[in-house]
Amino acid sequence: MPTDNSRRTFLKGAIACACCGATVAGCVTQEGENGEPVDADDSADDADADADADDAADDSADDEEPEQDDDYEEFDPLDEDTWYPQLVSTYLDHGFETGSIEELDLFEERDEPHYGSAPMETPDDEDELIDPDIIDFSMVPTEDPAIYEETMEPLIQNMEEETGRDVEYVGLDNYAAQVEAMRSERLHVAGFATGNTPFAVNLAGAVPFSIQVGEGEFGYRLWVITRADNDEINELADLAGRTVYHTEPSSNSGHLAPVAAFSDLGVTPGEDYEIEFSGGHDNSAVGIFQGDMEVGPICSTCYARAQEQENIDSAEIKSVWASAPFPTTAFCYRYNLVPELQEGIMNAFLDYDYQDTGIADEFEDRGTWVEIDYATHWHDILVNHEVNGVEYDDDEIE
Repeated sequence: MPTDNSRRTFLKGAIACACCGATVAGCVTQEGENGEPVDADDSADDADADADADDAADDSADDEEPEQDDDYEEFDPLDEDTWYPQLVSTYLDHGFETGSIEELDLFEERDEPHYGSAPMETPDDEDELIDPDIIDFSMVPTEDPAIYEETMEPLIQNMEEETGRDVEYVGLDNYAAQVEAMRSERLHVAGFATGNTPFAVNLAGAVPFSIQVGEGEFGYRLWVITRADNDEINELADLAGRTVYHTEPSSNSGHLAPVAAFSDLGVTPGEDYEIEFSGGHDNSAVGIFQGDMEVGPICSTCYARAQEQENIDSAEIKSVWASAPFPTTAFCYRYNLVPELQEGIMNAFLDYDYQDTGIADEFEDRGTWVEIDYATHWHDILVNHEVNGVEYDDDEIE
């Protein structure tokens, strides 16, 4: 069923933030009303205020703080001074793989993209529009391209209902193929990885309109992880002189953001330490857990999925640095789809709640889509690209 809200959006105004885009993601603040820290669970707690005494007692027990390892400072997700070093199990216990939804609302509004081109406008000339009989849709490429086909079925059904067209899921196994498919009009709707979204905008005519969020949470963070029993690495400066495993050259959290952020903090990747590429976030998570790789930057939500699938014990992994949240996968349509299809596609994402479907089960309870603005929400990713000298051409896509 459609949600009660006709359109979920978190662009409510231009709220300036005094933070550096090259070092922290999102340009966000972390205070609520009256300057008090925001608790992402406050709204849920308020909804339970009228529960009976027994339920209240149960809720109180459920809300007890997770146990903290005595070797680490007490962790507070809203106090950056306590973010690292910490056991990754502590992060996961506190839901620190994502940001709070309040943070998404506090991005500073931007009129134009910081770097590269703005998304293309819908053509006025009807001859330039496309009106496909079948809408082709893909998710972020994975090693198993068909993995999300069944999961995304509720969304696909709603796209079919809203557009009046059949929707076909297209499984792709690499970023370059996904960008090329949309550029050649063989892909009409897609979820592009954070770092790959600017390539899709600049090369393939992609128009980002939404990201996937949970109830009170959004996005992902950059963590720098190593084994907990590694006594030689406890802060970012300890990476100097070592081999550090980044994930892939075009990955935002796995390479581009570390290069920009770490350099600004006094540790220059490629100069102060040697970079090797693991080939992906899953590879980094498993390799570091097994001791085949010593340390590396990783996408927090990618780690969370990998630790479940690969039986990684997160109490044996620690993080020595963490970022503020980045937006996650951008969902885009091709700019020259006829306006009726654009509208129907956006309706299927934004006007329905998928929290009770397999979509939320697969994506850590992220079963809702909210509207975003590319220039605003991708600002810090674009800063990272500029700092890294990324050029939007085919050779740069990995």
